[in-house]
Amino acid sequence: MTHFILIPVCLFAGWLLKRGRILPENSAQVLGSFVIYVSLPSLILANVPSMLLEFSFAYLALMPWFVFGASIVFFYFAGKFLDWTVDTRIAVTLCCGLGNTSFVGLPILRMFYGEEVTNAVLIADQFGTFLCLAIPGFILAVRYLPENEKRKDQRIFKSILKKLLTFPPFLALLFSFSLRLFTIPEEIHSVFKILGETLVPMALFTVGFQLQFPNKDSQKIESETSFGSALLIGLIYKLLFAPILIFLCYFFLKVNPKHIKVAVLEAGMAPMITASIVSLQMGFRPLLSAAFPGIGLLFSIPTLFLFYTLLENFF
Repeated sequence: MTHFILIPVCLFAGWLLKRGRILPENSAQVLGSFVIYVSLPSLILANVPSMLLEFSFAYLALMPWFVFGASIVFFYFAGKFLDWTVDTRIAVTLCCGLGNTSFVGLPILRMFYGEEVTNAVLIADQFGTFLCLAIPGFILAVRYLPENEKRKDQRIFKSILKKLLTFPPFLALLFSFSLRLFTIPEEIHSVFKILGETLVPMALFTVGFQLQFPNKDSQKIESETSFGSALLIGLIYKLLFAPILIFLCYFFLKVNPKHIKVAVLEAGMAPMITASIVSLQMGFRPLLSAAFPGIGLLFSIPTLFLFYTLLENFF
């Protein structure tokens, strides 16, 4: 019950403090950096060394790759039918092909299933969502950059790629597997666990602080009529089609039910904030890319509760 209260309180508090100009404008960057460099690596180091590995963890890691691959096909045909520009199609694919599986996914799934779900979420996020953005996500983005922009954006691409490949949680995940060979002293494990517990409130507060929505003036600037259709179709795919697709595939493959639940709910998470930033920096429909995480987060709350209820009744 605590997490049912904690999630909206943290989100609203972050949004309110931003609108009230109580905290500095760069607070989201500072808090986000704490989550990335301290909270999430600590949570990984507290859990992964003692994790019991299961074969069906592979399905969790593959879920984001499958959702992203399906999104390329889905949005290609949707773009053809709705006459989207290439920029629109790539922006929607990057933002809605990947989900917010750590910042939002971890708090929500721990709310539903408790702390024991942490390992499954970390596998899905780091080996799934993170690597999917770092490899096929970047290949797609660079592939469709205009020829006259490719040289200029090489520095941006290299900078982002370097950040991804030196991403502290991913490095912590790799290091944590080597720690499985040793016994970690209880005192050190307790420190990692305490620091890791800061992830949920800090991440939710940061997401709330960053919530932004397109206003009438910004939509006038982005004059293409595809703004509304791209936003709607992108969210329908991410919040409804993707989790249904994963459920049908994984149920057919007879995946462990507890991992089906995690995979389906992670597939239905709101659009990924980091992918949105990549789309913004690469110049693919900036206002549309910026709108997806905030609007998607609000609409994902009822859809996630819907899928959670259906899954609990089904299994």
